Amino acid sequence: MVKDAENIVVGAIEAALERARVRRGASILIALSGGADSVALTCALLELRERLGLRIAAAHLNHRIRGDESDRDEAFVRAMCARLGVELIVEHAEGLDASISSANLEERAREVRRDFLGRVADRVGADYLALGHHRDDQAETVLMRLMRGAGAAGMAAMAEHGPGRLIRPMLSISRADVRGYLDARATAFVEDSTNSSRDILRNRIRAELLPMLEREYAPGLGGRLVEVAAEMRSLDELVAAIAARELDAMRRRGGALDVSGFSGVNRAVQPVAVRLLLAERMGSLRRISRAHIEAMRQLILAGGPSDSIDLPGGWRAEREYNLIRVVHPRSEREAGATIGAAAGFSVAIAADGITVVAAAGFAFEASTNPAAHASMPDSSLPLVAMFDAAKIADAGLVARNFMKGDRMHPMGMRGTRKVHDVFVDRKLPRARRERFPVVTVGGEIAWLPGLARADCALVTKATETVLRVEASEIVA
Repeated sequence: MVKDAENIVVGAIEAALERARVRRGASILIALSGGADSVALTCALLELRERLGLRIAAAHLNHRIRGDESDRDEAFVRAMCARLGVELIVEHAEGLDASISSANLEERAREVRRDFLGRVADRVGADYLALGHHRDDQAETVLMRLMRGAGAAGMAAMAEHGPGRLIRPMLSISRADVRGYLDARATAFVEDSTNSSRDILRNRIRAELLPMLEREYAPGLGGRLVEVAAEMRSLDELVAAIAARELDAMRRRGGALDVSGFSGVNRAVQPVAVRLLLAERMGSLRRISRAHIEAMRQLILAGGPSDSIDLPGGWRAEREYNLIRVVHPRSEREAGATIGAAAGFSVAIAADGITVVAAAGFAFEASTNPAAHASMPDSSLPLVAMFDAAKIADAGLVARNFMKGDRMHPMGMRGTRKVHDVFVDRKLPRARRERFPVVTVGGEIAWLPGLARADCALVTKATETVLRVEASEIVA
């Protein structure tokens, strides 16, 4: 019986390490609370240590929110690791106020613990960070997320491997298997008294809801919930791969996305693409709900040319015509300062060769040829302009930044027009306007590359020499 219990747990963990492709000689840091699950994980990994050539260390965070019980857990873990010869790193958490609501305290404690484990893993050079979640935890997570209206990603619940270096080698093992393993080894562990508190939703699901559902409505529901999680994870991985390709096709300079074709993306892929974008820009999806995802999706599909929505943590999604950006006020201010510093530029464009205007993110390639050999550009070449070389011989062409109040005389129109209005009509994103190159001749605006040509230095029948200039954006 003892051997059976040990074989179930140790064998399952070894198989999980193999699926995660944990190589021989890898270093594993265990999040060791002193509870049954983390103690069982530690003992099983130690049994596998020599055979797999693993390096094992443990980390324990004393939250100091359960008073003497927290100190008892720390003392237990210290004694256990000293007895087993396991390197242990312990820290005491600061700033956790046990008087705040249980839900907020639980979330704050998770954040502190996550930060602690990441720092320790970096310090000891761990290849993997092992957590003691098991199959019953997975079932409870799926049911809890179903109640909260989670989609496929949420229903996928916990992964056996990932994100990053996280591994959960006991996800295929039941709580009963864990306890059987510890009983067979006569291995002690500590009990967290908060696990019996009905103030915590997970505890109520574990002790009341799931047992009632299995008893009165759906025997074996826990196992089926775990199977649903596996199916949802496979589905989510497939859709995420498709969404990532769609995002790559939309990417433009400066971190913006061109979403003009987003309505043609499959409906199931759209929210996943939004989720990937937010995770990429914000670093995580913490505090992002389905409502945020849907609001972002609607901004992309039906938002006005200058609409925006607020996101958690001070982030904001902004739409500028067909471009979407996810920005943070602090980084936006920093970017604004950079743009402001780069905005004051004035660069003469050489009559032959390439001139790079780095501050504008443009390059201009010019050549001078006899009029007889020059052909006027057609509408398919909006970034090409032709000038009468004689009319600009003295002043030359200069690319400068846009200035408030700029006006030009567009070709074929009577009177002048504000350059700002041209930008708006041609849907130039606001963020690009300060750096957009305004090409002048002797102070008069002659060309807005790709947007409008002014009635200045035009080629006529009397022109003898033509200056051809082709503009191109420099890809960052």
